[in-house]
Amino acid sequence: MKRLQIVYLDSISANEINNTEDIISDERLLKHLWLELILNPEIVVRLKPYAENIKIKKAIIDALSWYLAFRWIFPENTSLENTYKYGGAVPYKITARIYRQKNREFLKGLLHAGLC
Repeated sequence: MKRLQIVYLDSISANEINNTEDIISDERLLKHLWLELILNPEIVVRLKPYAENIKIKKAIIDALSWYLAFRWIFPENTSLENTYKYGGAVPYKITARIYRQKNREFLKGLLHAGLC
């Protein structure tokens, strides 16, 4: 199996990330997984077998919600779009309260990816 290509999580991880189990076993990485899902379509595909895991499902829903709300910022992510299109996850509306809670993480992810 080829090595997992990470866009964002490597920058906040204390250890090298080689596979999806490395992400799933680390609470800190799970907290920021939604940003990786937005920035890296390959991870969306690689995590499909784990979609029943509540923490993975939450990360997918967060990623989808933020991606759809700010689609004009991001490169196209057909993996996330297909997840929405085929009913894999239902996004929520980014309210002012939610934006205040996650805007710092969101902006750090954008800066890391060179999108702003």
